[in-house]
Amino acid sequence: MTTQQLRQDAAVRLETLHELEDPGVRVIKPAKRRIRLTDVFRDAAVIRVLAARDFKIKYKQSLLGPIWLFFQPLALLGAFLVAFRGIADVQSAGVPYTVFALVGLSAWAFFQAAMTIGTASIISNFHLIRFTPCPRLAFPVAAMIASLPSFAVTAAGALIAAAVTGYLSPRAFLLPFGLVWLFLLTAGLVAISAALAVRFRDILSALPFLLQVGLFLAPIGYPLADLGDTVRALVSLNPLTGLIEAWRWMIISSYQPSFESIGVSLGLTASLAAFGWYVFSRLEATMADDI
Repeated sequence: MTTQQLRQDAAVRLETLHELEDPGVRVIKPAKRRIRLTDVFRDAAVIRVLAARDFKIKYKQSLLGPIWLFFQPLALLGAFLVAFRGIADVQSAGVPYTVFALVGLSAWAFFQAAMTIGTASIISNFHLIRFTPCPRLAFPVAAMIASLPSFAVTAAGALIAAAVTGYLSPRAFLLPFGLVWLFLLTAGLVAISAALAVRFRDILSALPFLLQVGLFLAPIGYPLADLGDTVRALVSLNPLTGLIEAWRWMIISSYQPSFESIGVSLGLTASLAAFGWYVFSRLEATMADDI
């Protein structure tokens, strides 16, 4: 090897040493968001498996099993018939009360089931959250899908009752759009409650009470038009109010809804869906540590 080649080799090695001694510092920062809406479609297989598991667990080792899907709305309908129709003599805007109440219960059945399962979905799967890379977003979405049978049974009962009594509206074909609306509204609230419940377990204790109160703060067993102006304005702030009004307009042929409540509910649904996504995507990055 010539003297010139030795000098070139030494220069290359010296340059390499300078690069290794570079005082640059690499800063690693925690990610604020790690999920995207497209992850729902990417993780469809995981969501499907989790939804089937949640539905089976709900009725596992239960004496009545899926019969509870029929018993619960019937029990609520019976309570409404006694309390609102029998005792309070609530009128149902010229519609058979059974049809009137079942339409409201069809929306409430899904909302209550999804909120109950979805809020606890992250905490009840803590072993998967902490020790596996399983997508966090899949758990609340799967809980909502597992709650769809509750909606299907009650909605089918409302449609059959409306058809038998002759009050079924041709607008019933719009019901899938109503279901999408209900799903988005529930998704926003489930995302908020599930994410916050990881840090604040009080939400799990308060949820049953809030759902019991919410049952009477939405016009499920009574018509919105019969309320006073002040009470009607307060009840209209419940996002479920406008949704139930829209559902009754879709299913019941002679029903006249409150379009102001529907507009308020649409605006609140969009806001809650966006805010729910913001909260869940921000807190998802630290769920494994907080749980």
